[in-house]
Order: sequence, then C-alpha cells, then structure tokens
Amino acid sequence: MSSPDASVRLDVGDQIPSVGLRATDGFLLNLRSFVTKQPVALLFFAGPTASGAQRAGGDALATALAKGAGRLAERSIAAVGITCDSEAQQRAYVQERSLPFLLMSDERRSAVVLLGVPTLAEGANHNVAPPVLVAVDREGLIRAVYHDPDPRTLVAVILETFRESAAA
Repeated sequence: MSSPDASVRLDVGDQIPSVGLRATDGFLLNLRSFVTKQPVALLFFAGPTASGAQRAGGDALATALAKGAGRLAERSIAAVGITCDSEAQQRAYVQERSLPFLLMSDERRSAVVLLGVPTLAEGANHNVAPPVLVAVDREGLIRAVYHDPDPRTLVAVILETFRESAAA
C-alpha cells in the first residue's frame, strides 16, 4: 500500500470548484451547482472497496452520517458522501448499509486530485485516506475543513459549523 498522495488544498473561504460526479441516484451532479441549493457537508471517505481498518473507519463515518441525517435535514443541511468507488459499488454499499444520503462516485479521482484530498492506492484500487469533511455554504464557500473526523462527533461538528456560519 502506498502513502497518501496529496494534502488538502482547500481552505476556509475558498470557492468549491466546479467538478461533475455521478451520484447514486443516477444523476451527474456538479459540486458547485449542487451546493447552491442548501448548505452541504461533503464527506470524502474510504468506502465499498476499502479493507481492514480503513473500511471500518469509512463504515463508522457512513453510519454516523446516516444516523444523523434527520437532524441535518431539519436544519436544511444536505449530507453527501464521496468515494473513489464505481457507481455500481456505491449503489450496493448504499443498499447494504441503508444509507439515506447520496454517495458521489469519484472513480476517476477528478475531485480528490483537484481538491487535494489524500488517497491511498492498493494495486489499481484507490481510496480516500484519511477521511476529510468539507462544509460548504449556499454560496459555495468552504466554511470548514476537518481532517480525519471522529464518527462519534461528526453530526454535532456539522451542525455547529453551520450554526456558527449562520450567526456570522
């Protein structure tokens, strides 16, 4: 397994770049256009094709986001997971884990490379490592970037981030 290939190049106040990704609902979505509808928590994580501790960590984050999806929706905050897996792998993962939020496929790694999100390669397989949470407001501005978020506090951190940005 190789080491992480990049460091996050995003910073608070930056505009989320325009990059198209295929979502588990079958639509091709542009990140910049998507975030103008409501605040969005973008969780880049290792998903269906990861193994060992990396898979366990990704599963824990996906489960935490799923459990908190209702609380986020009450505050009109969208949650989106982004992995380097194919659409088919993601659809199976969503079904297996009963995830109530969209996953976006970055199989070509266009978004992770553009944004500088670190990945690990194991043969031809690439996965995000460590996970990165990016909070983006309705104007497409990055409000916070969290490296290796803790599943136990993930939803509380998202809610607090957007509560603070609404008050500013």
